[in-house]
Amino acid sequence: MSARLGRFVTRRPWLVLSAVVVATVGLGLFVPRLEFQADYSLMLPKDDPVVEQYERTLDKFGAQSVFMVGIAAPNEGSVFELSSLHKLYAVTEELEELEQRGWLERVLSPTSVQVVEGREGEVVVSSVLPGLPQTATDAELFRDRVLAERQLRDTMVLADGSAALMVLRVHPDVEDREDILAEIQTRLEDMATRYEGPELFYITGDAPMLVHASRHMRRDLSLLFPVVVVVVSGVLLASFRLWRGVVLPLTVVLLAVVWTLGLMGATGYKLTMISSFLPVLLVAVGSAYGIHVMNAFFQRTRQGGPRERVVQDVVGDMLGPVFGAAFTTAAGFLTLLSSFLIPSREFGVFSAFGVGAAFVLTMALIPALLVLLPLPPARRGRGVVLWDRAADRLSGMLSRRPRRTLLAALMVLGGLLVGVPLLQVESDFSKYFHEDSSIIKGQRFVEEHFGGSQELRVVVETQRRDAFRDPEMLSFLVRLQEFLAAREEVGDTSSLADVVKEVHYTFRGDDPDYYRLPDTTRAVAQLLLLYELGGGEVLRSHVTRDYSTASVTARVRSVGMSGFAELQQDIDRFLAEELPPETGAYVTGAPSIYMQISRKIIQSQVVSLGTSLGAVWLIIAVVMGSLVAGLCALIPLVVAIGGNFGVMGYAGAHLDMATVMIASLSVGIGVDYAVHFLTRYRRLRSGGRPHCEALSETYRTAGRAILVNASTLTMGFLVMLLSSFGALVAFGWLITLTMVTSMLGALFILPAVLGMMQPAFLLLPFPFRRSGKRTDEPQGGGR
Repeated sequence: MSARLGRFVTRRPWLVLSAVVVATVGLGLFVPRLEFQADYSLMLPKDDPVVEQYERTLDKFGAQSVFMVGIAAPNEGSVFELSSLHKLYAVTEELEELEQRGWLERVLSPTSVQVVEGREGEVVVSSVLPGLPQTATDAELFRDRVLAERQLRDTMVLADGSAALMVLRVHPDVEDREDILAEIQTRLEDMATRYEGPELFYITGDAPMLVHASRHMRRDLSLLFPVVVVVVSGVLLASFRLWRGVVLPLTVVLLAVVWTLGLMGATGYKLTMISSFLPVLLVAVGSAYGIHVMNAFFQRTRQGGPRERVVQDVVGDMLGPVFGAAFTTAAGFLTLLSSFLIPSREFGVFSAFGVGAAFVLTMALIPALLVLLPLPPARRGRGVVLWDRAADRLSGMLSRRPRRTLLAALMVLGGLLVGVPLLQVESDFSKYFHEDSSIIKGQRFVEEHFGGSQELRVVVETQRRDAFRDPEMLSFLVRLQEFLAAREEVGDTSSLADVVKEVHYTFRGDDPDYYRLPDTTRAVAQLLLLYELGGGEVLRSHVTRDYSTASVTARVRSVGMSGFAELQQDIDRFLAEELPPETGAYVTGAPSIYMQISRKIIQSQVVSLGTSLGAVWLIIAVVMGSLVAGLCALIPLVVAIGGNFGVMGYAGAHLDMATVMIASLSVGIGVDYAVHFLTRYRRLRSGGRPHCEALSETYRTAGRAILVNASTLTMGFLVMLLSSFGALVAFGWLITLTMVTSMLGALFILPAVLGMMQPAFLLLPFPFRRSGKRTDEPQGGGR
């Protein structure tokens, strides 16, 4: 097959080039259709029970996504000053226009929140002031009335006037419209720019986080992709010192990126926070195939011969090992289909397609271009000479002391594995941003002054109409709120019970003894009727129309997964002990989604790692015709992955939506080193070479290509340190580490194992060897 492919490509290069151009243009037309998606709630399947609860709550109680705007008064100043109040009123008025457009469901501002008053035996619900305060006396009246209201004091305005808060609830119809959320964010930023000074404005919430994530994804793609192209070009130039050694591998990966992104656009898939670095990965990984083919080509040219014959020999030598490497890499990526996270599955499919595209282009396009170009001058550079000398010394050392090498590796691995128990899982979306980003600064401000920047809901369900007109059911809501408010990570809470107590208190002449629930269902119904007749509206976020289901909303701080998990467990225990008979309840909101993602991350890690190791072992066993060969190829990977988890534990890096893929990707990418090393070493051993001599020749050929390959991957993945996402920065240096350790394992640990064990498969005929071809000819060992 390899011989036929070589003849076809060398005899019909223009046909190959035409086919590549047609495919590139056809798929490239769909690249502009590609969109971005940052919504964390879409990372889990629709039938996930936590997602179903989230959607059910959305239908019953409205949107769960919010924007929060915090306003800090100038030093020694107060938001109750007339100039600051004018800004507060102006901002609220502009935001209410977005409510009228149907983008926001409700604007909660100190200037517009409805408060309850008693006037001449009736209840009146109105804003704090009937209009914009015009004088210092009006401002003083505003201050007094705000501080007299429990629902405003220290929940929307601090008692000392140092800060105020506005909460904007996104309309349910646009909660999944990232374009509209982005427009709202832009409006808020524009208002902050216009009104800021001396006051400071802070914008945070789960909705702004989605917008910032989408922006960062676009920034990462526009920045990291050209940077990785430049970096890989530099590594290729330093390795080969010939322009075709740079241009041809780079052309392959750029076309593979176009094909992959075009396929995503054509099939309607979107770039997520995970798949946004897919182009970077394809450039780093896909270039390796071209590196090994070019390495073999330059080695062949030093032997002389006609151009067509040289190219045919390269195709014949490299098709087997490059196919094995690409197949195992694609298989490693496809094992992400076992992940419970939708973005991981999509990433697995399209990265596997990109690897396949890079393989096809490498074995078709590069040979077609090489046969059209004149042969480069045959030369043996100083770097090649130095590498050959190092190969002789290294092979001699490993041949004499294989046990010492393995013992040293085991000692290092043992020390790293001690750090594995320190590894923690994290899926709190806010942890993915840098600490100095505006969204995190806003979060810190709101949490420091108002208790929480995220909303958690406890939904209490009954099958009884008007259940929450019953004082006993309302009393349960009060006990639940008191339990939540006692938690350090919980700020303000609200429910229907707050409305009833406030109306009762007001109706009784602001007598503190009556800031409580009435004793009868009839009294509750009367108070709610008075509230509605006075101009108030029982909020949809508090209770359903038939009063059969209610919710308690709590602002919570971003305390990470361990903190959210502890809070969830304590709420579950409270509900188990206090929930009234024939009543159900569940906890929902962004923290619940985060925790479910964390649980799925752990399951995904175990399943994907097991399936990737199993799949790669089986593929190598089939390709090489030996189960033992498959096990040998896994040895460097097991060492690298075990060490990776240990380093993560020691460094405090979290297992999250990005880093959870490292193990599977490391198996798929890192196994290539072992595949090429085993391929070349086995050919030499089956051809009669002794261990030390075969090892030295393997280092000279495949070893050099592996080193260039590892350098390209290392530099390519290090580009991710420039990412806007903290999680992707961690992903970048961690997968770089595994690439380096996988390479060292293939060049040191694998040879030591082969030298000690001398497995029988090494002396068997190699499945990809062509008939009549000498096995001791210099080859590229390509990836």
